[in-house]
Amino acid sequence: MKLKIDRTKIPTPSEPRPFHFPEFKTYELPNKMQTLVVHKNNLPLVNVLFRVNFSPMDDEPGKEGQANLLSHLLLEGTQKWNSTQIAEKFENLGAHYNVHLSWSGFYFELNILKKHLAEGLELSSEIIYESILPEKEFNRLKQEVLIDRLQIKDMPGRLANERLLRHLFQNHRYGQPIEGLTSTIEKIELAQLHQLYKNVLLKRQPTLIFTGNITETEAVQLRDRYFVKQEESYLQPQMQIHFKEPEKRHIILVHKPNAAQIELRIGQFTPPRQHPDFFKLKLLNEVFGGYFLSRLNLNLREKHGYTYGIHSQLAFRPQLGLLLISASIQSEFIAPALDEIFKETEKLKAEGVREDELRSAAGYLIGVFPTAFETIDQISDAIANLVTYNLSADYYRTFREKLAQVTVEQVNEAAQKYLHLEQMQVVLVGDRTMVEKPLKEKYELQIVDVKGNPLP
Repeated sequence: MKLKIDRTKIPTPSEPRPFHFPEFKTYELPNKMQTLVVHKNNLPLVNVLFRVNFSPMDDEPGKEGQANLLSHLLLEGTQKWNSTQIAEKFENLGAHYNVHLSWSGFYFELNILKKHLAEGLELSSEIIYESILPEKEFNRLKQEVLIDRLQIKDMPGRLANERLLRHLFQNHRYGQPIEGLTSTIEKIELAQLHQLYKNVLLKRQPTLIFTGNITETEAVQLRDRYFVKQEESYLQPQMQIHFKEPEKRHIILVHKPNAAQIELRIGQFTPPRQHPDFFKLKLLNEVFGGYFLSRLNLNLREKHGYTYGIHSQLAFRPQLGLLLISASIQSEFIAPALDEIFKETEKLKAEGVREDELRSAAGYLIGVFPTAFETIDQISDAIANLVTYNLSADYYRTFREKLAQVTVEQVNEAAQKYLHLEQMQVVLVGDRTMVEKPLKEKYELQIVDVKGNPLP
C-alpha cells in the first residue's frame, strides 16, 4: 500500500527529543587556572582543551599576524622534541591534537584514549610551556602564510569577507584578517614572537577543560601534575570597544576581471552575545535568512532563482555582534537581487513575522540543538564559550526553553530595534563590466581593485 504524501506542504515539526547538557564541575587554583570537568563514561576517550585569553588583539600595531604565527610555531619543537617527533609521538598514542587562534582566544586541544591520557598530557604540557620556537620552522611558516595571502586575489569569497570587515572596522585590528596582511607579516621577526610567548601568552590566566571518561579527582590530579607550571598568571581586563554605526549605506564593488558570478556580503553591527535580547535576535535571524525556509532563501532561491542559496548569520567578537549575509549571485541578477534583499528587510520591519514562521524557525533550532553536542570535543568547545562570553552555567540547559518562550511581539520588537537597512554595508566581488551599469542605475557605487585601491 502506497502512502499518500502531500509534497506541497512542509511537514510540521515533531516533538523535540529529550536533551540534557551534561553537568560539569569548576575548580580554581591560587594561580587562577580555572578547571572545568565533564564526566561522560560512554566511550574510553578524553578531550582536553587548554584556553588562554590571547588573541590577534595582542599583535603589535603594524605587525599584525604575530599571534597567529606564534600559535602555529608552538607545535614545531620543544626542548626535547622536534616537530616530526611530536607528530610521531601523538600518532603512536592514537591522539588528535591541534592549536587554534580566534578573536576569542588561543586553544590547544587534545583528543586521546583514556589509557594514554597521562602520556598525551605530558607532551602537551611541554608544547605549551617549553616550546623553543625554532628559527627554521618560523621562516617556513611565515613563507606559507605569505603564499596564502598571494592566493587571496583568486578567491572571491575570501576577498568579499575581508573587504567587508575592513569597511566595518576601519583602522581597527578587527578589520584585518587573523593572519595579518602581506605588508604586516613581512615585518614580523622571531625575537618578537619569543617576547610575546614569554611575556603575554604564558602570563595570561588559563582555563583547562576535561571532557569524557575521566573523574573529577583524576582531572585535578593530572592538572596539578602537568599544568601548574606558571608562577603567576593574571586575568586580562577586557578593553571596552565601541564602534560608531555608519551614517549611511555603502555599496563597494571589488573589480575582479572575468569573475563568473558575484560574491555578495552584507553586514551590520548587533549587540554582543551576552545581551539580554540574544534569543530574540537568534530567532529574528533564523526567520530572515538563517535556514532553508527563511525569507531570503525562499525569495532569492526558490522564487527568483538568483542563487543556489543565501544565508544570514549572527557572528560575535568578545564585546560585539554582527549580522552577516552571504550569497553567490549570478552576475546578470545582482541588481534585482539587492532590491529583493532590501525589500525583505523593509517588509520584516514593517509587517513583522507571522506566528507560523516563528514556530517553524524555533522548531528547527530546538530540533537541531542536540546535534551540536554529540562529541566530547563539541562539549568542550561549548563550555569554552561559556568562559569566553561570561555566560551562566545553565545556559545550554535552558537554551531550548528560552527559545520556545520568545513571542512574535518580541521578535518584531527586535526587528525594529536592530535591523538598520540604511546602515547595512554591502560588498560585491565580480567583473565590473557585467554589473556596473545596472547597479549605478539604482545605487551609489564605489569601485576598487582587489587590493582596495579606488578605480575610476
